[in-house]
Amino acid sequence: MIDGSTYELHREASAYLDSLRARHLSWNTERIYAGRSALYLTSCAAHGVDWSRPTLGQLARFMRRLVQEPLPSRRRDGGGGQQRFRSEETANAVMTTVCELLRFGARYGWVPLETAAQLTQQKYRRSTDCPTRRELTGP
Repeated sequence: MIDGSTYELHREASAYLDSLRARHLSWNTERIYAGRSALYLTSCAAHGVDWSRPTLGQLARFMRRLVQEPLPSRRRDGGGGQQRFRSEETANAVMTTVCELLRFGARYGWVPLETAAQLTQQKYRRSTDCPTRRELTGP
């Protein structure tokens, strides 16, 4: 993981990726998490957000940009073609990785505990029957 402004290793993000390797996750999982983490760190740098201290509003804006901003063209010449956008499912997967990165950072003191605490909300089941997805995630 390289810091785009200094071209040095991003120490905290690299440690996070090392932790994935230590958990014996697949190389592909590590590669995907690296890309998602880099996307978050790049967005933070571009929008003047301290990656380790995002507010819920800043995280919500990041997630909205993931879905609303078109993806770069796949064409070598960079032009033409139909615009592509990330799906909400993909944005959710990116945000899951970001939350894991922030929680990991909180364990090492790089991210304030208050920041990590705001990322988790306890959910309660209404009955002993198997809940629907809507019951788990809310309206």
